[in-house]
This record gives sequence, C-alpha cells and structure tokens, in this order.
Amino acid sequence: MATPFFHDFTEAAALDEFNLVELARRMSAFEPGPEELRLSYPTAPTALGRPRTSALDRLAAKRSSQREFGVRPIPGGRFSALLGAARAWDGPGHRTHPAAGGRYAVELFAVCWAVEGWSGRILYYDPVDHGVVALPDPAPTWADTYPQLGLTVDGTPGCLLVAVVFPERVTAKYGELGGRFVLLEAGAVMQSLSLAAAAQGLRGVVAGGLQERSWLRTLGLDQTSARLAFGYLAGT
Repeated sequence: MATPFFHDFTEAAALDEFNLVELARRMSAFEPGPEELRLSYPTAPTALGRPRTSALDRLAAKRSSQREFGVRPIPGGRFSALLGAARAWDGPGHRTHPAAGGRYAVELFAVCWAVEGWSGRILYYDPVDHGVVALPDPAPTWADTYPQLGLTVDGTPGCLLVAVVFPERVTAKYGELGGRFVLLEAGAVMQSLSLAAAAQGLRGVVAGGLQERSWLRTLGLDQTSARLAFGYLAGT
C-alpha cells in the first residue's frame, strides 16, 4: 500500500551535509523557557503508594546518556549482550521488543572501532540466529565519522549501532498508520539498547543526527527502501 504522507515526513526529517548545519545552528540558539516538562492541573496530584523497587527499576536508574568513552575495547561477551537486546526469543515473531503485527521493521548494524574480534568491521546483526554477518567493506574510521554525528563526544566509542527501518513491512498492512507504528518500534529498540548497555556496564548515548543517505550508502542499503532511524554509540 502506498504511503505518500509517511514518505514525505521521512524525507523532510532526513539529515544531510546541508541541513545538518542549520540544525546545529538551531540547537545552539535554543534557550529553554520556564515551562515544566509535565502537565499542570489546578489540583495537586494524589500521592500513590511507594512502589516496591524491582530489577527493572534498578536497571533503569543506571541508564544514562554518557558521551565520555575509555580506551578499552568492548569485550566480546558484552558486545553480544548489547546486540542481544534486539534478539528473537522463540522464532522470528517473538523478540525483546514489541512490533505492530509482529512485522519487525527495525534492523541493526554495528560499525566497530574497538570491539573484541571485530574492530574495523561493519556487521549486520541477525536477531533470529543471534549472530553477525561482516559486510565486505571496512568500517569508516572514527576520525571520519565523528564530524558527521552532530554531537560532542570525548574519547573513542567502541562501536556505533545503526538502526534502520524498512517501513513497507508494516505499512503494507496498516497503511499510513503503519508509519507511526514503525517509529514506536524504533523507540522500543532504542530503550532496549540503552538498558542493555547499562546492564553490561557500558557507556552509551543516542546519536539522532546521522546523515541518512551517507549512512545508507555505507551500509549498502542506498538502493533499498530502508530509512535511517537512529544511531547508538557504545563503549567502555
């Protein structure tokens, strides 16, 4: 099913070497106002009973955006666990995150700079077999990648996880509404990766300013229907 409105939205939101400069200018000029990051009502909220602390609470409390990375490579076991945040548990249709209609539009790639056994390679993560496929071209260097990220980072991350989506997997069933479902799924994957990084004692930060066309070429997806969702830098 054709979804022209979702296509227009993703085209308008895509970053390249031209509008990335404008985005940086806008971000630098932004001055937050006094508004609170919650809704306000005339009556004060009624306090709820103190919830019992769960394992998820403790893990969520450890999650944070960290832009300073050390020099040690990511150990192979921790790298496996990080990617495993998007794995399939029991066949292709049961994974760690929800997806509309079980269609699973998100795919993960890893651009590795300091990962035990995989430094200098670009990997596709197969969530069903929980394995990786090394792409033929080497990974771009961190020095070449850093200026294109649109965020400030200290040190060298171990890897950049790039999440791409194939919208037609979902829009074929749900039409334009499927575009919203695709974005919800990408958000669920982002949270899973963030929590997995915290669980493994890794540092991580979401990189939302990746240049879409450039990265799709790097991943060999520029002739497909893939769209860029987000990046996630991880390291020690």
